[in-house]
Amino acid sequence: MLRNKTIQFHPLLLLLLIGSYFLGLFLEMIAFFIIIIIHELGHYLTAKYYKWNITRLMVWPFGGVMETDDFYNRPSKEEFWVVIAGPLQHIWIYIVLLVMDGYHVEHVFLDQLWIVNTVILLFNLLPVLPLDGGRILFLGVSKLVPFQKAIVWMSLASMAIIAIINLGLYFMAWTSIHLTFLSIFLLLDNWLLYKNKHILLLKHLLGRYFITESKELNIELLRVKSEMAVGEIVKHFKRDCYHYIYVGQDEKPIPEEECLKLLFTQNTPDRLLNHIYAKDA
Repeated sequence: MLRNKTIQFHPLLLLLLIGSYFLGLFLEMIAFFIIIIIHELGHYLTAKYYKWNITRLMVWPFGGVMETDDFYNRPSKEEFWVVIAGPLQHIWIYIVLLVMDGYHVEHVFLDQLWIVNTVILLFNLLPVLPLDGGRILFLGVSKLVPFQKAIVWMSLASMAIIAIINLGLYFMAWTSIHLTFLSIFLLLDNWLLYKNKHILLLKHLLGRYFITESKELNIELLRVKSEMAVGEIVKHFKRDCYHYIYVGQDEKPIPEEECLKLLFTQNTPDRLLNHIYAKDA
């Protein structure tokens, strides 16, 4: 593995390329990694444009992953463009291949690029996290339901879709070691996403606590019971919304930042909102 570099290649890639050469699959592997690198560079360059903190861009034997802490705690507009930038790269690849075909440039490698480009594009558009299709769907779901509920729904739905697809492939006898390992990776990733939903919620809330330009936009009114703790109330926050919380039948709302302040600066997630009213009375 290359050290101290943002863009890294897993050492198993070399073994895979050597093995593909002796198995007669060298051109397929080269086409695969060219498309993967272009796809991931689309994510990477767009994230850099928005000044995201990128840990690394890792190219694995089964694909590529851009590792960053900014997913789930940046504005939806930014995340949408970072996500969609990967699939958009496949469009200009198609255009280049069509132009070359128009000039009667023929080579078996170009045919492999067309096939691999199509397979990777369709695979990444599957509505499964953390694939691009799943992330785009998550952005839409998280604007309709609370953020934590969106994580639960999408992680469980992703695991169900992966299981259904694998059952279909099994009955069609299209199974392979590569697909099996990839499916296991996606299942584990979604299981960890479900198990760590509270951590992702806190990251998201911390991000919105320090982002002031989105406040007072897309106002959402929440009416909660007076015995509900702050840590439970924030679980009802939606993405790209600013919340005013009404306790019981009281008509004096509590702004969102009051809850977030109690959560982060005073570290009192178990505090009841009626205590705030008592303090202000």
